[in-house]
Amino acid sequence: MFQSSNNNQKKYQCFICGVMFDEFQEFTDHIIEKHEEGRDYVLCPLERCKVPVRDVKLHYKVKHPSEKLPTKGLMKAIVWRDVSTKGKVKVKKRNFREGYHHSTKMGKDFYHRSGYEKKIFELLDEWNEVMAYDVEPFKIPYVHEGEVHQYTPDVFVAYQSGKKEIWEIKPANQTTLQKNKDKWEAANIACQARGWEFTVLTEKGINMVANKVKRQFTENQDED
Repeated sequence: MFQSSNNNQKKYQCFICGVMFDEFQEFTDHIIEKHEEGRDYVLCPLERCKVPVRDVKLHYKVKHPSEKLPTKGLMKAIVWRDVSTKGKVKVKKRNFREGYHHSTKMGKDFYHRSGYEKKIFELLDEWNEVMAYDVEPFKIPYVHEGEVHQYTPDVFVAYQSGKKEIWEIKPANQTTLQKNKDKWEAANIACQARGWEFTVLTEKGINMVANKVKRQFTENQDED
């Protein structure tokens, strides 16, 4: 985003927080250093560009009209902000299915931040192989861009067999973000130390779990 000042010099305004910059490189460096990739911005996938934007499709239309739009990867920032000329920031409401799921298996309510999470909680309640599960069970330290952060995985699953797993529930278009990769590498190490498995469940993985739960009901009917 850029604006013209009174002397016709371009001013670049951060589309996330509204801070103004004289130089485009300062503008891009600020976004990458101060804001979160995936949530606040996405990087243009073209190697010669790699600038932070909030909508890849719109960016391609304006800056790269002759290039083929990518079919994979995160195409929009998760949180969309509108910055006024006075620097005020308005955050648009997210369309995520947030709320509480009452677990019949665990006898308590679990908070979900998306429809994917709610679906998984419902499946875990119905899945006979699962003895127990917990949501956001603990924090795992990880390093991203030289700084230490805390990552909280989505679900801990304990099976009747004694097997234990940690699940992260994410849309497939968010699996390429470097910050997520750094989180999951640390989670893998933490799980291996405990003899557990770490799994990232995308849409495909959720469907696989749904099919396993569906088959158990089919098998029970066949036995009857």
